[in-house]
Amino acid sequence: MESNQRLQLIWDLPLRLWHWALVVCLTGSWITAEAGFDWTTTHFYFGYSALALVIFRLGWGFAGTLHSRYGSFLSSPRAVTGYLFKSEKPSGYAGHNPLGGWASVIIVIAIALQAATGLFISDDIFYAGPYNSVISPSTADWLAGWHHRIFTLIQVLVVFHLLAVSWHTWGRKEHLIQAMFHGKKPLAATNQGIHGHRAWRAILLAALAALIVAAGVYFAPVPEYDFY
Repeated sequence: MESNQRLQLIWDLPLRLWHWALVVCLTGSWITAEAGFDWTTTHFYFGYSALALVIFRLGWGFAGTLHSRYGSFLSSPRAVTGYLFKSEKPSGYAGHNPLGGWASVIIVIAIALQAATGLFISDDIFYAGPYNSVISPSTADWLAGWHHRIFTLIQVLVVFHLLAVSWHTWGRKEHLIQAMFHGKKPLAATNQGIHGHRAWRAILLAALAALIVAAGVYFAPVPEYDFY
């Protein structure tokens, strides 16, 4: 850290907890998807949790602290291309850089689509998503194909994310990994940090997101079976 810089709180605690909870959900979804039928129910719960986290992040992008809000890090296409093609990448962004901001949104959108498609698909044997009965078998098969393709896309996005974070952390000495644990980054300007976490707002939003997903699953249409 340079002498004219000091650690400032940038990432609020709710956002950091959300980030690591999403890591757990993605890892758990991957492991349980590969583990066989015995883990299918657990796989569903990881998917429901991921969907609740996506809903939380959507709300926190408007109700969260400064650097958690979309308005603070979603840049224009010109700013993104300008950042991409600069020979010397500027450092010292308090929150996301122009490319990183959009990359984070794309990852969340992919996870939302992955979790949403899982609500409609079936293995045609033992397990089915809560909304599988409202669509035709052909549509379910089509969504199942996308469910697998989107997860492959998520894996690719995560690899690029890890490579970018590694480069900024060890190549450019920006300490991004440490910041996602303690929330602080060294910055020269003195007015870029945040001064609170909006904890109660985050708790209420998390509870609302969990309630929306739980209600959606609990009140899903009951499948009708034909008995011969």
